[in-house]
Amino acid sequence: MEKKFKKTSKRMDKPDDTLFKRQISYAGDVMHQYHRYPGIYEGPCMNEYPNALGGVPRTDSSYYISYNGRICVMNWEDESTRINKKTFGKINNYRINLEYFFKADVISAITTTVPLDKCELDYETSPTCPFQPIIISYAEMDGRKILNTIKTKIESEEVLTKVEAMNLILIPKMFRSNQDVVLEDVCELLPKLKLDDEEFKLELIFEMRCVIHKYAKTIDDINRLEEVIGLQEAITAKQFQDQKLIDQGITQGRIQGRIQGRIQGAFEIALNVKNTFGIEQALKISNFTREELENEKLNR
Repeated sequence: MEKKFKKTSKRMDKPDDTLFKRQISYAGDVMHQYHRYPGIYEGPCMNEYPNALGGVPRTDSSYYISYNGRICVMNWEDESTRINKKTFGKINNYRINLEYFFKADVISAITTTVPLDKCELDYETSPTCPFQPIIISYAEMDGRKILNTIKTKIESEEVLTKVEAMNLILIPKMFRSNQDVVLEDVCELLPKLKLDDEEFKLELIFEMRCVIHKYAKTIDDINRLEEVIGLQEAITAKQFQDQKLIDQGITQGRIQGRIQGRIQGAFEIALNVKNTFGIEQALKISNFTREELENEKLNR
């Protein structure tokens, strides 16, 4: 039975954090391409790594990439405040922990909504161990030009790629003022968007909800814009998909199936590493046994 959609009564807590978690969880490959980070996205890593002092630092995101013929780890941190020496120190410590854990090179990146001229961009570690992460400021992007380009394509009924479509979610971050006005534009465009993947359009609607809660001025504006983007219809579509699975009897053992699916996905990544870079590298980046990797069959 379809659940009755309740109007929003209060603003979402930490919408930026929720948005980032959705993007990493459901669109990691798209975000990697969007930012033009080096290498090819291969799959996610865990994000907690105990350090030598007994702490358990949590990265915003870390994932495997293949780069220049080897497997590396990408550590991407999203900052809502200006970048300073404390930011660099934190991310450099993440790099050290990740290199220790994976025995692989780590590429660090930082995104921020703060203009670069208001950030500190120099950080010295040592002459033998330089640390210079990739730094991207959304405020340095030409948001107006990107918005006009996307608007023209959508109104011309072009079918956009996932990477192009992600601009709708990120454009408000590119403006230093009047984000609520820009928000109106992107919310009007989202229902008109044509993608070859309808499920990803649902994800964009759920992500846009986070953007609305970040930039809309009032609760009434939030409720109005949630209607504009078709949030109720998106939730109903998701419920329909879930009900279809139930009707087909697929949801029995769903939790176990998800666990097995994640294990199988990690195993496929490990096999890809083995076939490309050798079994020793695959053993380093996974918890699978040599026998499993050699026989290409899970013993669990």
